Amino acid sequence: MSFNLCHLPREQKYQIQLDYEASFWAYQVKRGKNTREGVYMSINSRPMSEQTFLKQQFEHYLAMMMS
Repeated sequence: MSFNLCHLPREQKYQIQLDYEASFWAYQVKRGKNTREGVYMSINSRPMSEQTFLKQQFEHYLAMMMS
């Protein structure tokens, strides 16, 4: 089954991008290339509308990668 992301609405594409960023930050923390504090500084510099989602997804991916 294939799925073309180009057919999604702009809002959903942006949510996917935010999710990707959160997973990459978790990967960086796991590999020692970034710290949790550094990630939270990056998240807190983002617009308020994105912060909650980014924090939730970051913690989700970090928990998955650390277990």
